[in-house]
Amino acid sequence: MKIFLQILFFIFLASNLNALNIDEAIKSTILNNPKVKIAIEKLTESKELMSYAYGSKKPTLTSTISGTYANADKNTSTASTTPETLTDKYQLTVSQNLYDAGYNELEIARSKILFNDEVIQFKITLQSLILEAIEGYLTVINYEKYLEANQKNYDSVLKAFEETKTRFDIGSATLYDLQNAEASFATASSNLFAAEQNVQISNKSFKRVVGLQAINLEDVLNINNLVNLSNTIETAMDQNLNLLLAISDIENKKILLLKEKKSKKPNLDISGTAEYSDSGRVDSGTKLTQGSVALTLTIPLYQKDQDNSNIRKYYSQILQSEIYLEDFREDIQIQIYNTYKDFKISESNMSTNQIVIQSIETSLNSLNEEYNIGTKTITDLVNEEEKLLNANVNYLNSKKNFITNYFKLKSLDGSLIKLFEHYIPATN
Repeated sequence: MKIFLQILFFIFLASNLNALNIDEAIKSTILNNPKVKIAIEKLTESKELMSYAYGSKKPTLTSTISGTYANADKNTSTASTTPETLTDKYQLTVSQNLYDAGYNELEIARSKILFNDEVIQFKITLQSLILEAIEGYLTVINYEKYLEANQKNYDSVLKAFEETKTRFDIGSATLYDLQNAEASFATASSNLFAAEQNVQISNKSFKRVVGLQAINLEDVLNINNLVNLSNTIETAMDQNLNLLLAISDIENKKILLLKEKKSKKPNLDISGTAEYSDSGRVDSGTKLTQGSVALTLTIPLYQKDQDNSNIRKYYSQILQSEIYLEDFREDIQIQIYNTYKDFKISESNMSTNQIVIQSIETSLNSLNEEYNIGTKTITDLVNEEEKLLNANVNYLNSKKNFITNYFKLKSLDGSLIKLFEHYIPATN
């Protein structure tokens, strides 16, 4: 955990000890989100494929118990009888495959591939939820900051509106000034309402994903932004989860092809049967105990050419998957290039917006001094504060994009899961 925090980001504790940091949010997501629980159940289900495949190599044991009662009327010229016959039969049969040309071994190998696919799907689910939790975390923080900024802007605009009404009443402001102030107040009121709604909705979305209330979220998050593009691409070619799934799909189809070829080979089975029966008339029966051993050699001679059709089908599917794999590799690289571009642009925008904010704050300080001596109006202050509001919003958006794109790069190169593996349930 300590290494993870040092390498990835540093979270500085807020004054409130109950503050929820992004690491805790992701931990809660992994442990509590219903999608994770469903994915774990799918893993459990997939394990049964291996159990079934291994079971195919074991002997089959069956038992049969039967009882038959029969009676009949028999009439002759000298006598009339009603014989009753009761037959009990007990049979035990053991069968075992001796040779299947490696068919069952291929099924075992395929079951392992399918289980591994489910493990990869499980990680993809986690990766998607981690990104969703991070984005939700940042969205809540941003909307809370928006609300705070809009509240300040609303207070300033309200003050300007009331002052303009007073000036209009005493004749020092025109109708245009009043209408302009009223329009600004209406806009500020609308923005404040929208900000309040965004906070409520983002909190609900965050709780659905993470399972915790978004209370006292820590907003100090320093990302290790030393991202090397070529290293990211190289790592992605080996570790991207969707790429691994595409490679696994080819291996699965190759095994299906081999299985189809093996189905044309001879198959040898052995079976042994032990039987005990007691049959005859009710008053005097006959007992019989017998056993048998049989070898069965099955040689496919003609299968309506369906086997050859399946073989051609799997060859075609393998070729399709290989073409898709090469195209997907190119697609991943393009995704990385675009995400890296957005990452660097948002990093630059953060710096630019900080400079703009500093400039507006300096201007606002000067305007306050001029307002105090009467050379500037409240409208001038409000206009400058609106500029500051917009600049802060732009900065928060660029910061969110910067952090989100950083983690998207980590998901594309397959390393995002490793950052939180200490929270991930065991899959073996």
